[in-house]
Amino acid sequence: MDLSETSIVNATLWLLGCFSLLTWSITLLKLGEWGVSACRNYLFTKNIWNTSEHTVRINLDSAKVKSQYARIYQSGQKILAKIPSQQALRIDQYTAWHELIERALKQQIQKEKSVMESGLGWLASFGSTSPFVGLFGTVWGIMHALQDISTKGSASLEVVAGPIGEALIATGIGIAVAVPAVLGYNLFIRLNRGTTAKLEHFAEDYLQAIIQGHLQQQMETTHGNADPK
Repeated sequence: MDLSETSIVNATLWLLGCFSLLTWSITLLKLGEWGVSACRNYLFTKNIWNTSEHTVRINLDSAKVKSQYARIYQSGQKILAKIPSQQALRIDQYTAWHELIERALKQQIQKEKSVMESGLGWLASFGSTSPFVGLFGTVWGIMHALQDISTKGSASLEVVAGPIGEALIATGIGIAVAVPAVLGYNLFIRLNRGTTAKLEHFAEDYLQAIIQGHLQQQMETTHGNADPK
């Protein structure tokens, strides 16, 4: 196994190059995912979701509608469809169903959040480890440069500047790899927080519309039973 100065430093530089390639690949991929999700959510609220009445304008087809809002809406609709409509339910029974719907909405939001956060762990790892990987290459290069100086018995500028200068390149590249990774990680953390807040707001509006509808239905049923025949 070759443990010379050149081989170790080169291996370090290749590793940092792989880190850089993965960092930019993940960053561009996550930017694309965020952009597509934002566009789909906007189209959902503009063309499908009735903002004032908190209802959908058309029937949703899971094969065609792929926005985050649509998936949250469909998760609630699956529970809502199980509520018996042939008989009037009491308020406490409606409350139990509302809790199930709320739990389904929260679970779907967590799924969406998990998808948005996928890959960010790699950015955090690259941002935290790249400087140390570069520093390792630098230390190894300087160590061998000092060994060469002791062997040649000369510490002139010509002998010292070249090897140490080449070794310091690894640290510089390590920092250059870490900065985009850290900036990308922080950017996506902020974007995901904003998106999650919007998803939670949408879920609250949807649940509120369901509760209001059931309350109106209960009031109509109560008044209908109270009217004399």
